[in-house]
Amino acid sequence: MNFAMKVMAVAIMGFSLNAMAVQKDITINANVDPSLDMTLSDAQPLPTSVTMQYIPGNGLAPYAMQTKIWSNAYKDVNIKLANDVLLYDRAGSAETVGITVTYGGTALTTTDRLMKASTLFPGGTTAIGNGSIEQELRFSQKTPGTVPAGNYTGVVGVVLTQATTSA
Repeated sequence: MNFAMKVMAVAIMGFSLNAMAVQKDITINANVDPSLDMTLSDAQPLPTSVTMQYIPGNGLAPYAMQTKIWSNAYKDVNIKLANDVLLYDRAGSAETVGITVTYGGTALTTTDRLMKASTLFPGGTTAIGNGSIEQELRFSQKTPGTVPAGNYTGVVGVVLTQATTSA
């Protein structure tokens, strides 16, 4: 009888503890491209938005970040812009600001630029697990100078594709 009372007491305590339990659910998302990716140099995702500082009398200050390219294969990589980059005034005026995008010091256009695997991954096939060499992705005002007042926005689309031949 004493044993039954102890079992009953433990069961009651267990039920009361469960009544105080809290469950936290966290949704995990992953955008997986099995061949290529570009990240910040510390493997963190690229920012989805950046702010270019306006300096009166000079224009927009360049914005730069150190990046790496990641690949599952030791192949050359093509890089280009999805579109020419323009900032548009959110107020709807006709004012636009052209933006130049450079990667590794070379201006990007809407035409593929081939980057050799031997340059990106100087350690060869065993180095791809560490990502490419660090290179600067930079946004700057195409024509330096003053910009009419406004709240400007635009999208930079950087497109990476794996070359069809091995390095």
